[in-house]
Amino acid sequence: MSSRDGKKHIVVCAVGHLFNLTPVKKGGGWSYPVFDAEWKPSFQVRKESAFSKKYFDVMQTLIKDASDFVVATDYDTEGSVIGFNVLRFLGGAKDGRRMKFSTLTKDELIDSYNTMSKHLDFSQIESGLTRHELDWEYGINLTRALTLALKSAAEKGFAILSSGRVQTPTLYMLLEKELEIRKFKSKPFWEIQLKLKLDGKEVVANYEKDKLWNKKEADEILAACKGKDAIVKDVKRREYKQAPPAPFNTTDLQSEAYAQFKFSPTQTMRIAEGLYQAGWISYPRSSSQKLPPSINYEKIMKALGTLNQYSKFVQ
Repeated sequence: MSSRDGKKHIVVCAVGHLFNLTPVKKGGGWSYPVFDAEWKPSFQVRKESAFSKKYFDVMQTLIKDASDFVVATDYDTEGSVIGFNVLRFLGGAKDGRRMKFSTLTKDELIDSYNTMSKHLDFSQIESGLTRHELDWEYGINLTRALTLALKSAAEKGFAILSSGRVQTPTLYMLLEKELEIRKFKSKPFWEIQLKLKLDGKEVVANYEKDKLWNKKEADEILAACKGKDAIVKDVKRREYKQAPPAPFNTTDLQSEAYAQFKFSPTQTMRIAEGLYQAGWISYPRSSSQKLPPSINYEKIMKALGTLNQYSKFVQ
């Protein structure tokens, strides 16, 4: 709790989605198709969301005395839906003000507060609600259809066979790849390399053909080269400008962390989340590779330059 411009502010945490979609109860048991859904508190819908009840209760208690609402969740579709659901279901509000920021730096948060939008970002809200509803309709109906079909065919009792809008096509692609791997038959090949020293450095030159599929051909080329001098026939030089690498998005960060340190995707995101919460990096769970000018690169570089290990690099 704090005060600003003479007005009391209370910041509360939504800990992700406090509301989730669930079927409207109409009887009929476990059947399909189902298209009528309603939003309910997450702890009432999913057992694994039981931890969210204490956050729900705190917000429900505090929101009764609120006269104004500011949504400061992540500025993406999920964050917008989280904020909107809290406002309409707990606060009874249809609109509110919206803060937008990319990092948790003090300067940007202050600027975000001072320049906040007077209304919610309804385009992102509608996009997020649509995705949730489509995911829910695909998931519940396909899961029930597959589960009941399996039960009828196999007569092995009731076992849920989960399916969804993203999960199902992904599983199909994995199946295709697995079948391709199983059908693959390895075939030996040979590569020829010339290793030489140039100005004291070892240089490797590859043969003009990437792979040789015939050992006899490889042996003949090797025999023809033995005892011969290598002759440089042509040298081409060119200058080019190389742009610095773009900031990591989620997928690239996970790939690089595994390649360099053998970190699992979950481990990488746990580390990144900790750095984000500490205000050291921008939001990690994003496909964006852009950083806004408002971050103020010059100020960051000057601050880094005050540290001995970075001063020379910064200069």
